[in-house]
Amino acid sequence: MTPRRRLLVTASAALALGALTGCEKPAPIVTIVSGGQSVYKEANTFCFEGQSFVESDCAVRDAGLASIEVTGGETVGVDVSKEVVERGWFIELVDPLAPADTPPQTSEVQDGHYFTFTAPNLAQNTSLELIVRTLSEGSADEVSGEWQFELRPK
Repeated sequence: MTPRRRLLVTASAALALGALTGCEKPAPIVTIVSGGQSVYKEANTFCFEGQSFVESDCAVRDAGLASIEVTGGETVGVDVSKEVVERGWFIELVDPLAPADTPPQTSEVQDGHYFTFTAPNLAQNTSLELIVRTLSEGSADEVSGEWQFELRPK
């Protein structure tokens, strides 16, 4: 195959892939801010209208964690998009080294777009998982979206 032909085939494949992924509805974004840094990501899992976590038919995106460095005692901010605010949302702080029966620290359900808390003191080579969860419309206990972040010590 000639270099020009290879280029055309590659470009055509990229356009076709772009057209397919362009049909996916984007999930809302959550941003974490601390110490002059910020990190944001699209939901790991998000249920659009008519979908349910229970039925496992929600949109699943990147399952990874977005990391941000924090300093103990500094403020950590969580900023969510309008769609998340409309449903209600809360955060959970999970220590991955804690025993399995240890419940996460959980905030109250939020109805605004911004929430702050004080970063805990983290030992070097440890981390906390910060999970933002949104609720299903009309339900105070059914989750309909999840974003996962990692808080690491500076």
